[in-house]
Amino acid sequence: MKTLLEIVLKAFIGGLFVVGFALVAEAVQPKRFAGVFAAAPSVALAGLSLTVLFKGNLDAATAARGMVAGAPAFTAYCLVDVPALGRLGAVRGSAAALVVWCAAAAAVAFAVAP
Repeated sequence: MKTLLEIVLKAFIGGLFVVGFALVAEAVQPKRFAGVFAAAPSVALAGLSLTVLFKGNLDAATAARGMVAGAPAFTAYCLVDVPALGRLGAVRGSAAALVVWCAAAAAVAFAVAP
């Protein structure tokens, strides 16, 4: 029952954060920066808040380290994917960028591991 409550709260609070970040995105000028305030940061904050509530600070710190590893890795993915899509096509370009994402995430995770 606790797990179900946790899932429902994550969905609800995540939705609230998404709406809040969407409102910020609407106010941001120029509009090309609106993507920075998309769903990912709001869901991450909601997830961390509920992890602290249900599982404690130690699990939240572990989750935050994963997010720290994922953010620069996703940036590397985006930087590689845009030109790779044009040169290699959708499937091969995305696959090449995914390899870069995995390598970058592993490198950053290894660097921030406790």
